[in-house]
Amino acid sequence: MTAIARLPLALAALLLLAATPALAQSVCPGRISANAFAPVPRDAAIAVPDRRGGSPNEMRLREAVLAALQRNGRRVAPDAPFILSWRGGVSAEGDNFGGFGDTMQGRSFRDSDDLSWAQNVPRAGGRRVPVLRVSGVVELRDRAQNRVVWTAVITCERHGTDDAALFAHLADAVAPLIGQAAAGRGF
Repeated sequence: MTAIARLPLALAALLLLAATPALAQSVCPGRISANAFAPVPRDAAIAVPDRRGGSPNEMRLREAVLAALQRNGRRVAPDAPFILSWRGGVSAEGDNFGGFGDTMQGRSFRDSDDLSWAQNVPRAGGRRVPVLRVSGVVELRDRAQNRVVWTAVITCERHGTDDAALFAHLADAVAPLIGQAAAGRGF
């Protein structure tokens, strides 16, 4: 094969290599920190409340959490001794004025009852699209004592518009750490 004939193959390989980082980009790269306040037995079942009449995104988040728990060897049951809940919000950074602005003040979620935070923020009318920072707190409560036994704080920079992928990504970051302490672990 002559050098000229190999040129298209070399260009195709170069283009593929250049596109690989863009394809591998996470939906929400971020950090998670967790604190354990009491032991959580590895074989203890965990409940993830089912909010009847919830939005499709609420159901998707719950399904993602249940799947992540099961993939990590956790049992799930509605009457489990531990209850997992989520709350948090979204803020826009780098808006048209180049600073940090919490333009989403009324948009928060608690115990999976309002997931409007996961929706895309419309373009603010300027030349730059704000960076969306998703942040939240996950708590595991002892049902009998109604006491928090484990908590995690997550924060990430949202990329893309796939809510199901975002929920799976967040659930996969949280599930393996339940009952353990962590300090600023990347996910």
